[in-house]
Amino acid sequence: MSEYETWFNQGVTLQDEKNYTEALTCFQKAIDIKPDFIPAWVYQGICLERLKRYEAAIDCYNKAIQINPDVADLWYNKGTTYCTMRRYNDALSCFERVLDIEPDNAMAQTSRSLILATPEIFKINPLRSNPNDGNTDESSEEVEIPIEREISRQISTSLSQSSENELMEE
Repeated sequence: MSEYETWFNQGVTLQDEKNYTEALTCFQKAIDIKPDFIPAWVYQGICLERLKRYEAAIDCYNKAIQINPDVADLWYNKGTTYCTMRRYNDALSCFERVLDIEPDNAMAQTSRSLILATPEIFKINPLRSNPNDGNTDESSEEVEIPIEREISRQISTSLSQSSENELMEE
């Protein structure tokens, strides 16, 4: 076993024991030896999340993504951290990237859908004429999404299913 793997394994053991600060030191030593070792960046990010150091966790996931941007789990971890930070627009971007890489990723599909379907989290109100009417939820972030794309996707799915049902009935 190489030196960076030894540090990494020690960090995992410490993390399992909830010794996050000590685990961070081990993961950093593994990274110092082998900067492109993605698991050390990921576990360091997880430790930082446990310590509620979310921006630093995002930085770790970004480093891992720079090494290999085609790993869906990296984008997913980043997205869930953004959700914890209530940065839902950023989270949606991450979940979209996961789905670009793995279109059938159920966790990303569910996370994305929950954000879009929960009014307390994700506000869409195009009819509101006065944004200062006191009708806002300070805990959520208002963001723009491509509504037309989402609606057209739902309509085309419904139309396809309707057409199939009609053909079966004939």
